[in-house]
Amino acid sequence: MNYENVKKKNIDYFTKTLEESTDEHHAVAQSELSHMKRFEKILELGDFTGKRLLDVGCGVAGFYKFLKEKGIACYYSGVDINPHMIAAAREKYPGIKDNLLVFDILEKQMSETFDYVIAVGPLNLKFESHQNMDFTLRMMKEMFRLASIGAAISMTSAFTRKPNNETFYYDPAVVLSETAKFCPNIEMDHTYLPHDFTIFCYKRDLYSR
Repeated sequence: MNYENVKKKNIDYFTKTLEESTDEHHAVAQSELSHMKRFEKILELGDFTGKRLLDVGCGVAGFYKFLKEKGIACYYSGVDINPHMIAAAREKYPGIKDNLLVFDILEKQMSETFDYVIAVGPLNLKFESHQNMDFTLRMMKEMFRLASIGAAISMTSAFTRKPNNETFYYDPAVVLSETAKFCPNIEMDHTYLPHDFTIFCYKRDLYSR
């Protein structure tokens, strides 16, 4: 399966979840509890207040809503490969519609940079094993390039005891090892959910804190 087929499968799957959804977390095929715990963990990347933030695979801009509810004011931008998701996000949040774009960072480089770049479970839908890893690592490298301070990405964990057939589960040790090849300043947290972990990548040396 080449990337175009992977992309089509992703768009078709999440277009269906969007059409069948009654709320934001169902639109991106997540439970409300898991969704909120992932968002809370992403906040630990840094202080987003007044910063330029890029949300990769933003879906219907649920993280933007989360930030507003938390009273965190930042310059939010979101990109997604699914035009239906972006259309729904623009309808929900017309005040930032110009910052919500159909864009694939695996196919084209963005010219601008951001303070922080995040992604919440962007490639958890199961493809062939090597494809999930390959495309996720490529995405992480590009996210890190785009971030002047740091980037964070959450993904489903191979440590889960309740797997389902549509989800790919990443080995945290493998992801950590591969991430270290392009980012020497890494933190990982697997404590907030039994089936999920988040990788934090920083430009600044962690020893300088």
